[in-house]
Amino acid sequence: MSQLDQSYGFLLGKVLQQMEQQFAETLIPFHIDARQYGVLLFIQENSYSSQKEISEKMRIDRTTMVSHVDHLEALELVERTKNPNDRRAYSLIITEKGARVLVNCWEFLTRTEAEVLSPLGQKDQQLLKDMLLNIWRHHKQ
Repeated sequence: MSQLDQSYGFLLGKVLQQMEQQFAETLIPFHIDARQYGVLLFIQENSYSSQKEISEKMRIDRTTMVSHVDHLEALELVERTKNPNDRRAYSLIITEKGARVLVNCWEFLTRTEAEVLSPLGQKDQQLLKDMLLNIWRHHKQ
């Protein structure tokens, strides 16, 4: 076993890379990438969040977040609306078109994950998810 094979970060990164590459191919017709899909999903689940809030919660730097939101807005997948509590800030909502893209792409995402995780049985897949959630929740704040 090599040293790389003993590194959690390396192994998690390689599995993530495989998932992202496969998922990215299915997203090409929608003109978005995996991170933009994640931002779109976050906006759907957290309507009227500001770019700053999304940036902080998803740990995406502000410049990149602006680029993602500009792109999603240009595709008419999200809409910026004035924040009633702060005239300088905008809130983000998903459009009907954005909601349709999420529904279509969710199937691709789950299929990709199933393919990449296929060497594991259902119990092991659930155990992996539970462990990752435990780690993420511990470090989330």
